[in-house]
Amino acid sequence: MVIVYIHGASATSESFTHIREHIKHQDLVIDYSSSDGFSFNLSSMIKQIENIDKIFFIAHSLGGIYALHLANYFSDKVVGAVTLSTPYGGSKAADYAKYFLPFSRLMRDIGPNSEPMRLIRSMPVPPNWTNLVTVAGYSPWMHEPNDGVVTHSSMRALPGMDLVELELNHYEIVISNKTIDAIQQCLGKFNQQ
Repeated sequence: MVIVYIHGASATSESFTHIREHIKHQDLVIDYSSSDGFSFNLSSMIKQIENIDKIFFIAHSLGGIYALHLANYFSDKVVGAVTLSTPYGGSKAADYAKYFLPFSRLMRDIGPNSEPMRLIRSMPVPPNWTNLVTVAGYSPWMHEPNDGVVTHSSMRALPGMDLVELELNHYEIVISNKTIDAIQQCLGKFNQQ
């Protein structure tokens, strides 16, 4: 099994430095640029992992959306995932922001009615799939409970996956030992099957 790490929008693979220091396993860290667009990045990711036989994802935020798309594409190879603060329901704020940032590919890709988000609503959630829901933090630009970037409801939008709440904000999750513990528990359950 190879752990495939996918970072969030506008981040880098360095997001996973702390986690990788504690989760010792064969891995692959995927880097991408949100400005390249979802479809281009997804195609590139497919090429990077197509030769891996067993895949377990650890992905942050938008990285979790990529992970679910990849799991759908490689349904016979994906054995599970832990996603961190992933907005499976998309971002309502992006639907408004795209009018103020018309050249932002990211804003067009993450709205609830964008193609990537519409497609995941019809995808089955694979077994052993957990989203760590971050419930601390706050942004005044969102009019419902959020972690500073993603709404709580968006992180809970897809049925069929395990949800684990953590008192962390959107950015703390990648540097917290609580996250390490949650990932190790998920990997432990997976290894017992």
